[in-house]
Amino acid sequence: MNIRKIGIVVSFTILLLLSIAVGCLDQPLTPGHRPLEGDIWVLKLDSDGDQQWITVIDSGKYDEAFSIIQTFDNGYAVAGSISDLNAFNPVPRAVRLNGQESVIWDTIYQTPIDHRGTDIAPAGDEGFAVACSQGLIILTSGDGHELHRTDLVAGGEYWVIAPLCGCGWIAAGGDLVAKIDPIGTVQWQKQLGGISPDSKPIIIPYSQGGFLAAGQSMKSAPFVTVAGFDILGTPIWNTTVGGSSYTSYLLSTACKYPDGGYGILAGFTDTGSAGVEDTSLDENGEIIRQKEVNTSIPAIWTADGGYASVALTENDYGGARLRLEKLDGDGVVQWTSAKRLDEYSTVVALIQTSDGGFAVLGMYMKY
Repeated sequence: MNIRKIGIVVSFTILLLLSIAVGCLDQPLTPGHRPLEGDIWVLKLDSDGDQQWITVIDSGKYDEAFSIIQTFDNGYAVAGSISDLNAFNPVPRAVRLNGQESVIWDTIYQTPIDHRGTDIAPAGDEGFAVACSQGLIILTSGDGHELHRTDLVAGGEYWVIAPLCGCGWIAAGGDLVAKIDPIGTVQWQKQLGGISPDSKPIIIPYSQGGFLAAGQSMKSAPFVTVAGFDILGTPIWNTTVGGSSYTSYLLSTACKYPDGGYGILAGFTDTGSAGVEDTSLDENGEIIRQKEVNTSIPAIWTADGGYASVALTENDYGGARLRLEKLDGDGVVQWTSAKRLDEYSTVVALIQTSDGGFAVLGMYMKY
């Protein structure tokens, strides 16, 4: 098994920033000042890039999506929000799909103030943990029923959550990171440090305790900060990926290698070129090698040691054209798949599925 197959977590910061930028208006409006309706879509492709199905989740309101995972039974779970068109007041939402595109359940979690569901992770007994903006954590049963909620009373639009070796979760967002036990009790809360509170971080727990955090750098916005923490949330090391004032980096994916060390995929742009930089770090966070890949973010590693990326090559009010690209480990394109979408779109996330194919999460903006 290729070492990059383990521990891959996807975070598409630039695309989520775009979707939040639309969503953060007091009222989503078109250029003609009419309410903007949003729909969620999930596209499934096989290992050759051929479409297997596409599902559109349309409540008739303003629907947003921020995270997708594959479930134990090869279905999917999506975290997002829903809001009335004429009074923008988002509340968290989780949607469960089977492996054949059908929605099994679609649950809204009412909140007294605005929250969005920005990340989702598996929980015990086939349930889920949903991380929401401003530090709200909701634990659910396998059918989406709310079991418990933990309110960290925090800031930050982008919160993420990751299982911690069967003994709870690590949640992070804004400038905070918290350890939460299996029943939702906060065990500790610390400063995340070094990572911009305006970006969506990546959290990767270690099997022996502790975790890695990665995100856009707080002090040098064009770069990426990667930091290691012990089991109590104490920082151990801190590394900056990037370094040229003429080059901007945007985090796409991070992983922990099973035989030690870490990987970071970040998109970069400078005055002469653009692409994705694949960075490997040792256990102490020291950069040991870097490689440029001629593709774009969002990008992920694939199970065969290569890469996949997805992009919108055309996008306007008449529709969009989506392109998914599969590359080998040397960055050579193996195949390209194109799909015409019906509405103006944003791409939120790309994951590789257990059958070697891919699932793409996105949103329509309907005017």
